[in-house]
Amino acid sequence: MDTQNSSTQNPTPATDRAGALRLARTPSPLASTGLLVLRLVAGVLLLVHGVPKLEDPAMATGYAASLGVPAPTFLGWLMILGELGLGTLLVLGLATRVAGTLLLVQMSATWLLAHAPQGFLVDGQVNGENALLYAVLGLTFALTGAGLFSLDGLLVKRRR
Repeated sequence: MDTQNSSTQNPTPATDRAGALRLARTPSPLASTGLLVLRLVAGVLLLVHGVPKLEDPAMATGYAASLGVPAPTFLGWLMILGELGLGTLLVLGLATRVAGTLLLVQMSATWLLAHAPQGFLVDGQVNGENALLYAVLGLTFALTGAGLFSLDGLLVKRRR
Protein backbone atom coordinates (compact mmCIF):
# COMPACT_ATOMS: atom_id res chain seq x y z
CA MET A 1 0.00 0.00 0.00
CA ASP A 2 1.28 3.44 -0.88
CA THR A 3 1.77 5.51 2.26
CA GLN A 4 2.51 8.79 0.49
CA ASN A 5 -0.07 11.52 0.72
CA SER A 6 -1.97 11.52 -2.55
CA SER A 7 -2.42 15.30 -2.37
CA THR A 8 1.31 15.83 -2.87
CA GLN A 9 1.24 13.66 -5.98
CA ASN A 10 -1.97 15.09 -7.42
CA PRO A 11 -2.86 18.55 -6.19
CA THR A 12 -6.56 19.09 -5.81
CA PRO A 13 -8.35 21.20 -8.41
CA ALA A 14 -9.12 23.75 -5.67
CA THR A 15 -5.40 24.14 -4.99
CA ASP A 16 -4.75 24.52 -8.71
CA ARG A 17 -7.52 27.08 -9.06
CA ALA A 18 -6.34 29.05 -6.04
CA GLY A 19 -2.81 29.11 -7.41
CA ALA A 20 -4.04 30.21 -10.82
CA LEU A 21 -6.20 32.92 -9.29
CA ARG A 22 -3.29 34.14 -7.21
CA LEU A 23 -1.15 34.45 -10.34
CA ALA A 24 -3.92 36.16 -12.28
CA ARG A 25 -4.47 38.72 -9.53
CA THR A 26 -0.85 39.64 -8.96
CA PRO A 27 0.20 41.97 -11.76
CA SER A 28 3.60 43.59 -11.77
CA PRO A 29 4.09 46.95 -10.02
CA LEU A 30 4.62 48.60 -13.42
CA ALA A 31 1.39 47.16 -14.85
CA SER A 32 -0.40 48.13 -11.63
CA THR A 33 0.85 51.69 -12.00
CA GLY A 34 -0.59 51.81 -15.52
CA LEU A 35 -3.91 50.45 -14.27
CA LEU A 36 -3.91 53.00 -11.44
CA VAL A 37 -3.47 55.89 -13.89
CA LEU A 38 -6.22 54.53 -16.18
CA ARG A 39 -8.58 53.97 -13.24
CA LEU A 40 -8.02 57.43 -11.78
CA VAL A 41 -8.44 59.26 -15.09
CA ALA A 42 -11.50 57.25 -16.14
CA GLY A 43 -13.07 57.44 -12.68
CA VAL A 44 -12.54 61.18 -12.24
CA LEU A 45 -13.86 61.91 -15.75
CA LEU A 46 -16.95 59.81 -15.06
CA LEU A 47 -17.50 61.79 -11.86
CA VAL A 48 -17.06 65.06 -13.78
CA HIS A 49 -19.79 63.90 -16.19
CA GLY A 50 -22.07 62.64 -13.42
CA VAL A 51 -22.00 65.50 -10.89
CA PRO A 52 -23.74 68.08 -13.14
CA LYS A 53 -26.41 65.51 -13.98
CA LEU A 54 -26.98 64.88 -10.27
CA GLU A 55 -27.29 68.63 -9.68
CA ASP A 56 -29.82 68.86 -12.54
CA PRO A 57 -31.37 65.42 -13.13
CA ALA A 58 -33.59 66.87 -15.86
CA MET A 59 -30.41 67.10 -17.95
CA ALA A 60 -30.09 63.30 -17.98
CA THR A 61 -33.78 62.42 -18.05
CA GLY A 62 -34.44 64.96 -20.80
CA TYR A 63 -31.58 63.57 -22.86
CA ALA A 64 -32.95 60.04 -22.39
CA ALA A 65 -36.42 61.26 -23.43
CA SER A 66 -34.94 62.87 -26.57
CA LEU A 67 -33.65 59.44 -27.60
CA GLY A 68 -37.20 58.09 -27.56
CA VAL A 69 -36.37 55.24 -25.20
CA PRO A 70 -38.96 53.74 -22.88
CA ALA A 71 -38.83 54.87 -19.24
CA PRO A 72 -36.58 57.91 -19.84
CA THR A 73 -36.69 58.97 -16.17
CA PHE A 74 -35.45 55.55 -15.08
CA LEU A 75 -32.79 55.49 -17.80
CA GLY A 76 -31.69 59.04 -16.91
CA TRP A 77 -31.20 58.05 -13.29
CA LEU A 78 -29.30 54.92 -14.37
CA MET A 79 -26.94 57.21 -16.32
CA ILE A 80 -26.43 59.43 -13.28
CA LEU A 81 -25.91 56.56 -10.84
CA GLY A 82 -23.71 54.73 -13.34
CA GLU A 83 -21.38 57.67 -13.86
CA LEU A 84 -21.16 58.53 -10.16
CA GLY A 85 -21.10 54.99 -8.79
CA LEU A 86 -18.78 53.48 -11.36
CA GLY A 87 -16.53 56.53 -11.25
CA THR A 88 -16.22 56.19 -7.48
CA LEU A 89 -15.53 52.44 -7.67
CA LEU A 90 -12.83 52.97 -10.29
CA VAL A 91 -11.11 55.73 -8.31
CA LEU A 92 -11.06 53.48 -5.24
CA GLY A 93 -10.21 50.35 -7.19
CA LEU A 94 -13.06 48.51 -5.49
CA ALA A 95 -15.07 45.77 -7.23
CA THR A 96 -13.17 46.82 -10.33
CA ARG A 97 -14.00 43.81 -12.50
CA VAL A 98 -17.70 44.27 -11.79
CA ALA A 99 -17.45 48.04 -12.30
CA GLY A 100 -15.61 47.47 -15.57
CA THR A 101 -18.28 45.08 -16.79
CA LEU A 102 -21.05 47.53 -15.89
CA LEU A 103 -19.16 50.39 -17.53
CA LEU A 104 -18.80 48.30 -20.69
CA VAL A 105 -22.55 47.61 -20.69
CA GLN A 106 -23.54 51.22 -19.91
CA MET A 107 -21.28 52.81 -22.48
CA SER A 108 -22.07 50.24 -25.18
CA ALA A 109 -25.77 50.95 -24.63
CA THR A 110 -25.06 54.70 -24.71
CA TRP A 111 -23.24 54.37 -28.01
CA LEU A 112 -25.90 52.10 -29.52
CA LEU A 113 -28.84 54.25 -28.41
CA ALA A 114 -27.44 57.76 -28.76
CA HIS A 115 -24.67 57.64 -31.35
CA ALA A 116 -24.95 54.62 -33.66
CA PRO A 117 -28.23 55.80 -35.28
CA GLN A 118 -26.39 58.90 -36.56
CA GLY A 119 -23.42 56.90 -37.84
CA PHE A 120 -19.78 56.78 -36.84
CA LEU A 121 -18.90 59.99 -38.70
CA VAL A 122 -21.16 63.03 -38.57
CA ASP A 123 -20.11 66.04 -40.67
CA GLY A 124 -16.56 64.71 -40.77
CA GLN A 125 -16.40 64.35 -36.97
CA VAL A 126 -16.19 61.11 -35.02
CA ASN A 127 -19.51 60.52 -33.27
CA GLY A 128 -19.63 58.94 -29.81
CA GLU A 129 -15.91 58.39 -29.34
CA ASN A 130 -16.15 59.05 -25.58
CA ALA A 131 -18.73 56.29 -25.13
CA LEU A 132 -16.61 53.89 -27.20
CA LEU A 133 -13.47 54.75 -25.27
CA TYR A 134 -15.22 54.26 -21.91
CA ALA A 135 -16.59 50.93 -23.16
CA VAL A 136 -13.08 49.75 -24.05
CA LEU A 137 -11.78 50.94 -20.66
CA GLY A 138 -14.62 49.02 -19.01
CA LEU A 139 -13.61 45.90 -20.93
CA THR A 140 -9.99 46.43 -19.88
CA PHE A 141 -10.90 46.68 -16.18
CA ALA A 142 -13.26 43.70 -16.45
CA LEU A 143 -10.42 41.59 -17.83
CA THR A 144 -7.51 42.86 -15.73
CA GLY A 145 -8.95 44.03 -12.45
CA ALA A 146 -7.57 47.00 -10.56
CA GLY A 147 -3.96 46.01 -9.99
CA LEU A 148 -1.95 46.12 -6.80
CA PHE A 149 -2.56 49.78 -5.97
CA SER A 150 -6.25 49.55 -5.18
CA LEU A 151 -8.68 48.47 -2.50
CA ASP A 152 -9.18 45.26 -4.48
CA GLY A 153 -5.42 44.65 -4.33
CA LEU A 154 -5.38 45.35 -0.61
CA LEU A 155 -8.27 42.95 0.02
CA VAL A 156 -6.62 40.15 -1.99
CA LYS A 157 -3.35 40.73 -0.11
CA ARG A 158 -5.16 40.50 3.26
CA ARG A 159 -6.80 37.18 2.32
CA ARG A 160 -3.40 35.57 1.82
